[in-house]
Amino acid sequence: MITFPLVWIVSILTIIAAFALSQNDRVIFQARFYLTAFFLLLAVIGLLLGMRLSFQSQLAADLQPLIAVMIAPSAYLGFKALTQETPSPFKQLFYWNWLPVLVSQAVIIAKILVSADFFILGITGIYLIKTAGLLRYESDAFKQVPPNGLNIVRAAISATVFLFAMMVTLDGLIIAAAIFADNVSVVKYVTGVSGLFTAFIFIVALLGLPLILRTSISDTTACKKPTDQDVEMIARLEKMMVEKRLYTDSNLTLARVAKRLSVPVRNVSEAINRSTGENFSRYINNYRISLAKKILSETDLPITEVMFEAGFVSKSSFNTEFRRLTGLTPSLYRESLSNSN
Repeated sequence: MITFPLVWIVSILTIIAAFALSQNDRVIFQARFYLTAFFLLLAVIGLLLGMRLSFQSQLAADLQPLIAVMIAPSAYLGFKALTQETPSPFKQLFYWNWLPVLVSQAVIIAKILVSADFFILGITGIYLIKTAGLLRYESDAFKQVPPNGLNIVRAAISATVFLFAMMVTLDGLIIAAAIFADNVSVVKYVTGVSGLFTAFIFIVALLGLPLILRTSISDTTACKKPTDQDVEMIARLEKMMVEKRLYTDSNLTLARVAKRLSVPVRNVSEAINRSTGENFSRYINNYRISLAKKILSETDLPITEVMFEAGFVSKSSFNTEFRRLTGLTPSLYRESLSNSN
């Protein structure tokens, strides 16, 4: 009797996630491409693992390490693209990221006297560190991410780091079992358990962590006084904000603002820091909260509609920013206005 491997459920989930991401044109192409590839590679790993555990497929066993070494670089490059003003040149990506992967795959195919798990462990470990390094970036470093999406992106990076940490740990166990346990069945058992455990961790990371994890990165403000160029740039920016109400666009990013001003992204970020003492995210949200206060005081619109009108898409972000600037929640603010009248 042929049974349906449970791990294939993970593959189905990741394929759905990959399709949804590939259709989201709000994400820049390079990030979308690599993160979609990341999901698809995880889906393939799940399919191969199911074939190994349920059908003892040797072909699946041979293909699995070749796919596994590509997972971590794909995720890292996808998240890294969100911090770049322009896409990285192909040659640079190839030499520093994909050439080592191709060399590893060639050695695995040649079956040189080195376990494939050493390559998986090494590459995943390197990109675990590189991906974790993205969590140290300040808000303004994510040039392609709108302020409302920063928490989600950081949660996704944290979940991915957690997944890679589990993969590194379990690959280490496989190598240890191969070295210290002179028993093929033990190695196969650990390999199978590692795959199932990784799949389980992935589901938890994908569905659970974004809901409960909030990675806080301290925002630093520049101590230097604003230059004449800063003052001129901020004046142009404020004029655009007032006249065109750019802040009501929930997908507004630092890169898009810089493009409108025809200046480098870094210049805009530094001008805001030096002139206001805040980062881009808070600068934009200050305008949004001002508009929200105006709507709350002049209309009877529901809180959710006020949130959307002001440019927010997340109720938690809206409440957090509103409380930061007023000390009250939107509903309590409206109630205080009624009591004062």
